[in-house]
Amino acid sequence: MNYQRFKQEIDNRKPRYLVKYHQLVDLISRKGATQGGDYIQFGAYYQTYMYAFMVGYHLGDCQPISGSGESKDFAAISHWKPIEISDYIQMLILSEPEEKLHFKWTDLDNMDDDQIKDCITTIIRRIEGYANVGFEYIQKKFDDEKDAFKSPFVFVNILREVSEKKKV
Repeated sequence: MNYQRFKQEIDNRKPRYLVKYHQLVDLISRKGATQGGDYIQFGAYYQTYMYAFMVGYHLGDCQPISGSGESKDFAAISHWKPIEISDYIQMLILSEPEEKLHFKWTDLDNMDDDQIKDCITTIIRRIEGYANVGFEYIQKKFDDEKDAFKSPFVFVNILREVSEKKKV
């Protein structure tokens, strides 16, 4: 499998999220809405997903989703915009050490397509794991400080908060 097909296989995947976060995602995302709600919102759902990933990644914790009945699919990665952030998320995962990815880049040349697809699944599970932690953090923040989500800076403040926690 060449690089372009490898990238295409990743881009065609639809990362999952836990159903218990659906209401939160709905509240802080605009899916075709033309008017704002009670809380500051992202655009499309995938933007919320990318943000949750960044929160989880900055917390340095990856908790993969176990099982499949309790999760929902997000849009395929190829539909995430801006593409630069989608690519950045992939780059962060692809730069993780082999202990986290469970494969060596040099071994990909000798793998068959099924083995490579397993590696791609691992990459997607890592993305899901960070997003899962991010959603958990955002949900707790929302439950504890709902009024903070009326501030136009809430999402900047959350990223600053998790970045500072990482430094400690």
